[in-house]
Amino acid sequence: MKKNQSEKIAEKDILDEMLKGTSLADAEVLDVVTGENVCVILDGKMTVLELTKVINSLSTLASDLTVILAQACGFCNNCGDLQPCEDSDNKSDCEATSCHNTPESWVAQCELCQSLLDGSGDVRIPDYILEEAGIPTDAKLEAYADEDSGEITVAEADIQEDITDVPSGIVSILASSGICLAKLDELIMLDEIVYGQGKIFNS
Repeated sequence: MKKNQSEKIAEKDILDEMLKGTSLADAEVLDVVTGENVCVILDGKMTVLELTKVINSLSTLASDLTVILAQACGFCNNCGDLQPCEDSDNKSDCEATSCHNTPESWVAQCELCQSLLDGSGDVRIPDYILEEAGIPTDAKLEAYADEDSGEITVAEADIQEDITDVPSGIVSILASSGICLAKLDELIMLDEIVYGQGKIFNS
């Protein structure tokens, strides 16, 4: 038996073992959809009801993964300076009907998180100046200030991955839930592993 044939048989055995006990085991056709860091195996022929169940399973998985990300970042506390609820009689709880101290407001009131959300903290330099300096126009930048001279130095950032690489929809969901965007940005730049510590999802 040729090597590539034996490899194909081995791959089929692994796939059969993975699908054993699932509705996919008896599927006539399988569709494989791949994306960055993910591979999804779907039944190649589905009724409307079956398709809705797949959508629900994927939605649940997306929610579970979002929770893991949110737990890694934690809630925003405005750098440890959360203000008591102005509408509460004892200034210590948030049960007043008119209370505006909501998770979304935690991020809105945090200067650092808000700057990451609206991009106001980004360093922006005209493309022609970047080209003259030999810096790619899509490169992330960082700035340094000299207090004595008043000069500001802008350079290409050593770390080129940050919160701006996260899909805006995910950032919005996290912000509206009160998740600390500054911590999210930090975890990205540190290249921290936040998934894979014994957490396994099974439908």
